[in-house]
Amino acid sequence: SRAPACHWMPLSARELSSLSSLLSSSSSSLSLSSLLALHAPLQATSLCPELRAFHAKDELPLWLALEAAAGHQIDAPFFAVAWPGAQAVARVLLDRTFDVDGAVVVDLGCGNGLASVAAKIAGAARVIGVDIDPLAVAVTSLLAAAHDVQVEAVVGSLLDDAIEDIIAGADVVLAADLVYNRELGAVLARRARHWLTAGKRVVLADSGRPFFDDVGLPQRAQFTVAVPRGVEGKDVREVRVCWRM
Repeated sequence: SRAPACHWMPLSARELSSLSSLLSSSSSSLSLSSLLALHAPLQATSLCPELRAFHAKDELPLWLALEAAAGHQIDAPFFAVAWPGAQAVARVLLDRTFDVDGAVVVDLGCGNGLASVAAKIAGAARVIGVDIDPLAVAVTSLLAAAHDVQVEAVVGSLLDDAIEDIIAGADVVLAADLVYNRELGAVLARRARHWLTAGKRVVLADSGRPFFDDVGLPQRAQFTVAVPRGVEGKDVREVRVCWRM
């Protein structure tokens, strides 16, 4: 595999146009849904078998196919994996261990939308999935449709102060396996402390990634989650889920 492109690099107008063509095509073999069906088909997740997710055993074939269809380099398709942190958050939501009934929920770094879908199934009044990758936003919408639920999926970045406009109307903020570099870890910790002070309920999940800060939230659940060795380099990850009662 090769190193991912910079996950925070803005797209040029030409690149946005090519991605728009990829997203708007529904019948072509090069459409997003077709490429997902070929390289990351919907399948039951290991921790939440009642939910399906787009899940690749290896991200590289899908990555190469997406770049060929788009005509330029794109970020790694992180949305093609049911990340263990998202599965753990989905599990506590589906089990009602953490109650979101009637709540407005924001799922940061929603990826393929698994936690977003679980929140809606668990009774959330409104769910907003946020991701910096427009393809992840599209995949979240596809996954919501596959489960016959409504999720609002929007492009946004934790590093952009505009994210606070989205969070302002939320009751609950979910962030699962979101931290994969030092800058993100520091920003998430700072923002999470602010959200807690503002009265938001914050759920953080971590599967052993570097730079994660639980901001003093107690661990309320722990899971052993099966993961694809081609992606993680191992067969299982231990996930802890933290929130304040």
